[in-house]
This record gives sequence, C-alpha cells and structure tokens, in this order.
Amino acid sequence: MTPPLHLRHERPHEGRRLLLISPYPPSRTGPAEYAAVFAAQCAARGFQIRVLTEQVPGAPAPPAPPPGVTIDPVWTPDQNGMRRLYAAARQDSTDVVHVNYSFTMYGGGFTGLLALFQFARLSRRRPLVVTLFDVLPKRELTAETLALYHVRAPPRVARFAVGSILKFLARVADRLVVQSQSTQRILELDYGIPPSKVAITELPGYPSGPRPAEGRTAVAAPPAAKVILYYGFLAPYKGIEVLLTAFARVRATDPHRPVRLVIAGTNHPRLTVDYAAELLSKAEKLGLGPEEVEFPGYVDEATTTRLFARSSLVVLPYLKTTGASGTLASAMGFERPVVVSDLAPLIAQLNGYPHSQVVPPGDVGALTESLRSVAEGRFVPRPPVAQVPGAVRHWAELVDRTADVYSSAIAARRRGFSPFGSELAADSEAPT
Repeated sequence: MTPPLHLRHERPHEGRRLLLISPYPPSRTGPAEYAAVFAAQCAARGFQIRVLTEQVPGAPAPPAPPPGVTIDPVWTPDQNGMRRLYAAARQDSTDVVHVNYSFTMYGGGFTGLLALFQFARLSRRRPLVVTLFDVLPKRELTAETLALYHVRAPPRVARFAVGSILKFLARVADRLVVQSQSTQRILELDYGIPPSKVAITELPGYPSGPRPAEGRTAVAAPPAAKVILYYGFLAPYKGIEVLLTAFARVRATDPHRPVRLVIAGTNHPRLTVDYAAELLSKAEKLGLGPEEVEFPGYVDEATTTRLFARSSLVVLPYLKTTGASGTLASAMGFERPVVVSDLAPLIAQLNGYPHSQVVPPGDVGALTESLRSVAEGRFVPRPPVAQVPGAVRHWAELVDRTADVYSSAIAARRRGFSPFGSELAADSEAPT
C-alpha cells in the first residue's frame, strides 16, 4: 500500500543514488510492500532509486512508480535468476546497494547460497546494507516451530544454518539493519553479532502522513456490519485456525449480530499444500458460511486500502513471528483497533499504541472475548507500555535514519574499510 507522498519540498538527499534489491508488489510479501513504501518515500526525500525486483509469472503489473523510482523486474529465486540479479546490479553506478533479506526470499538450498555469494561480490565494489526481516532466537528453532514454517530440517541443522547465514551477512555487509531493539539483542546474544554492526530503523505505520479529508471520512464511517480483518499470507504459524475457532464461538452465542470476518491473503509461497482450502474447510466445519467469513484471496492495492479503512478490528493472532509486521504497521497507519499476540517483536512495534489489546498466542478464550467485545461495541483498549520513547512514526524520519546508515557505510569505505566480500569473491568478474 503505497502511501501518499508528503514533504516533497523537503529533499535533503537530492542527487543521491540508491539500488534496492527486494521483492516488490504484486508478490505481496511483507518485505515487498515495505519496499514499495520505502522506495516511494526515498524518492520523496530526494533519492534517485532503482529497485531490482522479482519477476512474478502471471501477476498483474504493479502501479506506475512515483517520480524518482525505477522498477526493474530482473530476477527469479533460482540459479539463473541470481546470476541476472548480479549482472543487473553490477551495471548500476549507485552510491550504495541495499538488500531486503529473509531466509527464503531468494530461494532455498543452493540458490539461497548463490544469492549470498552474489551479495558478497556486489560488496566488493560499493557499500552494502542489508535489512533483516526475520530473525528467531535459537531457543525458538524447535521442531514445533520449524513445522509451523514448513521447514523440514532438524532443529540442530536449522540453528547451525541460521547462525552461519547471519554471521556471513554480518561479514559481507557494511551494515545490518533491523526494525527493533529486540531483534538487535537476538543478533548479539544468540548469534554473536556486535551491536556496532547493527542499525535500528524501526517500522512506522503506513500510509504515511495525514490522509485527505475524504479518506478520514471513509475511516470514520462505520460499516453496516462490523468487519474483523486478518490480512497477509496464509500459513500455519499465523494462528488463523485459532482466529476461526474464536470467531465461530462469537457467532454461536449471538448469531444475529452483524459482524463478519475477512481473511485476505494467499498461500505462503513456502507451503506445498493448499492451506487456503484447508482453512475454508475448517470454517465450514465450524458452521461458518460465506456470509460470515470471506476469503477474497489476493486483493489489489485499492481493495486493501478499503479493507483497512472499513475494518472495526485488525487481528494478528500469530503463534510465532520473526520480526516486525507490515500488517500491524498498516493498521496503526489507519488508526484501526488491533488485537495482537503477545510476541516480543509485535509488542515492540506497538510501543504503547493506544488502540490495542494483547492476548497470549494460541489462547482461544482470550481471543474470543476480544472479538466478542468488538461485535458488541464495547472494545476497551489495553495497550502495552511504550518501550522506546520517541519511536519512529513517520516515513520521512525512517528514510533519514536509513540515509545516516548509508553515510556511515560510505564513510567507513573511504577510511579504508575492507568488506568480507573482497576476501570471498575472486578478482575475476566472470559470471558464475
């Protein structure tokens, strides 16, 4: 959901060039939506930004980018795609390369290792900044957690692989970027990455800045039926089955109350099963029909905006999470009430957000009571205590913080810093 651009007259980074490597809508991962908003806001602050994004077969074309942003869909998460990514990035005379990274974003197995190698090669020529989108503590890499994420590796192997990849990225990149202090602490305490290597930029709510008057009117107007919204990829670790069970209990006690549940999203690309079909089957077994639970699947940007604007509650019933949530950022940007599982990254992101309740992960009873309070019009926020005074809430501030990260990386290079990529990559620039 690309927000309206504001402060275009304030362009402190005029003339600076940025190459961003990331998925980008319409693939609709959290990092993809983040990349769209981040790129637009960077351009509004004066950057010339080129995004090397994934080719998504059959997906609708993304909206035209704003002035100052160029979108090049050049790679796919396979071996040839990683070679094309490197070739396209190498040709760009950018000031800094910024990579959005999660463990399955560029493919698993050998392809994922090839992606890391290509990032190391890129770091030889210019500063490299990497934003980490999912980091779990070692103690949470259990068989149960891995099953939720459909990862088949034994826990010991998974812990070794995650630790090795994070340490590799810490050596390759000039700076690592995370979105919360809790993630920085995990990197330090669990994986031995020094805090001096890690910058915290946080994640503001979006859409950014004040909305136009007609947008505020739409947000304020209550729908005929109260709408409870789940938004995002469908996966077992998201707690959607718990949400369906809780909603069914609400409907059973008061079937005539006008309230419905919208579960907007498609199967997580990591899944090898049709999880959306399993959820639909579960809803039917719980006695929930299409007039009570809606599964719209993929929704475009305009529909997404309307969903958030018209929702009475946004629910994040996650059983596990690896970092900050784009859905939560959107909900806070629209000033929607939220119910969030009591997981450290989400609590840090809420940071005292006043329109919130927190429930234990997987607690059907607690979630049922929260949903019932919305259906009955008596929702009372119980926000967690703010953890970080003066947290980032505006994208312009985030862009400026990130620009400071770029500047420190560039300055370190000028002082003679030698990245690990120069040790790893051979002198030859022959394609691999």
